[in-house]
Amino acid sequence: MFILAAKNPSILKQYVDSFKWSDMLHNLTFAIIDILLISIFFIVIKLIGQIIINRLFGRYLQKQKKIGPKREETLKSISSNTYNYILIFFWLYSILSIIGIPVGSLLAGAGLVTVALGLGAQGLANDIITGFFILFEHQIDVGDFVVLDTITGTVSEIGLRSTQIRGVDDSLNFVPNRYITNICNMSKDRLKAEINIRVNPDSPIQEIIDIVKDVNAKNIPNTKGIIDEPQLLGTVDLGDGTIAVKEWIPCTDTEKFNVQFKFLQLYLEAIKDAGITLPNNKLITPIPQK
Repeated sequence: MFILAAKNPSILKQYVDSFKWSDMLHNLTFAIIDILLISIFFIVIKLIGQIIINRLFGRYLQKQKKIGPKREETLKSISSNTYNYILIFFWLYSILSIIGIPVGSLLAGAGLVTVALGLGAQGLANDIITGFFILFEHQIDVGDFVVLDTITGTVSEIGLRSTQIRGVDDSLNFVPNRYITNICNMSKDRLKAEINIRVNPDSPIQEIIDIVKDVNAKNIPNTKGIIDEPQLLGTVDLGDGTIAVKEWIPCTDTEKFNVQFKFLQLYLEAIKDAGITLPNNKLITPIPQK
């Protein structure tokens, strides 16, 4: 055809002239305008819906005191994600309809394509189901400090498909919900601040224990977050060739590290004031033998 058109340019000209350029330009212009208008419409709907979600969880539920702040953030996150997914689906459906693609007919007659998509969507379905049970059973909430296999950090968002964990190194990890099998939640209201005071084998252990008890009696009533009496376990072997006086202080999850840092410092200062020498924790690197 191209060879024939090159020999006879009038054939190519007739072929080009056969297009109704004015109608095509007219239809293209209206399609672009329709796409812009429908996109603006969905953007407005998204903003209105987001405002309603924020007010629902930010005012009504707080005023009624039905849920805590962490649970509120979790439900707000999952509600926003669900709302956005629904809007994106209808926006794409509208765009394809404006272009002239029969979405309904394609979905109805997809055949093998539908089966393939169904098999590929099994992972997505597992993500959604697992995410539902995580929320339903209150396993984790936004703001919880958790350990998921090799990832340790704070839950920043829980979605229908994945959960976002802000790592201790400030990295943002996206974990598909179906891969969340073992959850160690360290933010479930009650934790134990563990304190180990390393001592020498010939240290006056009983005197150190008495100092710890005296420090506890003076400071525990004035310390925020402690919810029960300390558990002084006595002398324990840490497994690295050293021994220590171990203590557990039950406290709230938000105050665990503050309690741990404060009381360890108080114990060390009191032991030093009593003239007791504690071991120096030096790192000893063995010299390799020839």
